[in-house]
Amino acid sequence: MKQHVRQFRDRQDGVALLEALIAILIISFGILGIIGLQANTISATSDARYRVEAGALADRIVAEMWVNPDNLAKYDWAGSGTPDPVLAAWVADVKTVLPGASALPPTIDIDADNVATITIRWQPPSGQAHHHMVIAHLNQDPEN
Repeated sequence: MKQHVRQFRDRQDGVALLEALIAILIISFGILGIIGLQANTISATSDARYRVEAGALADRIVAEMWVNPDNLAKYDWAGSGTPDPVLAAWVADVKTVLPGASALPPTIDIDADNVATITIRWQPPSGQAHHHMVIAHLNQDPEN
């Protein structure tokens, strides 16, 4: 009888070690999953921050156009060359605040009906290019 119990114990040797190794493996996969989620969260937070910044910059230039309606044509810019002095500070801010905006400069198109289309583009360091477009109707009639 003792020999039978001893054979059973010999077959059980190392089971606790095997169970511990499997538990460590499962916990390791869980920790790696949490780290991946955290990396995605940081990336999404950065994207959201850049979108908020682009929206604020677009709102700012629309407000400047509303305040300066006599010089509305000076805000029209295709993104190449040197912007008009009324627009230069804003363009510099866009290039400073948003990553990759120097290579993807903003554009402002103002049509004959005073409809401004502002497109702000940027490219995060580890991602694809994004853009934010605002269309504003700049009505010059004080009655409307």
